Amino acid sequence: MEIDFTLGADPTAAYRSLDGGSASAVLFLHGLIGSPVSWVPIARAIAAEGIDVSVPQLPGHGTSWQDMDATGWSDWLGEARTELGRLQADHERVVVAGLSMGGALALALAASEGAPDEIVVVNPALYIDSPFAPLLPVLRHVVRTIPSIGGDIAHPDRDEYAYERTPVAPLATFHRALRTLRDDLWKVTCPVTAMISGEDNVVSPRTLRALRSDLPHPPKIVALRRSRHVATLDFDANTIAEAVLQVVSTETTVPCQPEAGE
Repeated sequence: MEIDFTLGADPTAAYRSLDGGSASAVLFLHGLIGSPVSWVPIARAIAAEGIDVSVPQLPGHGTSWQDMDATGWSDWLGEARTELGRLQADHERVVVAGLSMGGALALALAASEGAPDEIVVVNPALYIDSPFAPLLPVLRHVVRTIPSIGGDIAHPDRDEYAYERTPVAPLATFHRALRTLRDDLWKVTCPVTAMISGEDNVVSPRTLRALRSDLPHPPKIVALRRSRHVATLDFDANTIAEAVLQVVSTETTVPCQPEAGE
């Protein structure tokens, strides 16, 4: 599959291609302090195969960290859920692919009512891997921003256009939501493909351990040996694109609905 990494006039803008008339669609979700640009090259390649795609710009992203400072997990999940519902209304099968925080959002959607048919997560974040993470509820009242966690890409010519600072208040909402999400992993019954970089300076291996131990069905693991955290823009982008295309093109007999008793 050929991927064109040429940037548009507004690299951080949302991208949609919904006129393919396909029965299937893919919803792509970007990471914290990132923007749609992390998925757009892959999304365009998938669209070229006749699959409808949507890469929304999550609230507070793709503009300035000051805009993000007024948002949080509920806003990001709400936007993702709304876009998923739009795609499900017009398509028989919808796959959600998420990078980093977008992977957490994909898992949260899969653990809820109206879940997608299948999910692909690329270096998903189930923990904030910092010794300061437990202090975030207090730190948010003392420090407004911390250094950026963006830009972890091995390829020298790619840029995810992440913010130069990470606002602490939204990060605190993410930290709190992840505790709940980890407890809810047992509700994810659909197939999960987890694509994991060999060198990741943002997400530690304990996220993969949680997926392996807490999902009710073992995830399919794909190693991204040449990429760092933002693997969708890195040397293994083709591997990710081909995996997404295979998932969206293959019918699954496993329903992705939350387990009874939630």
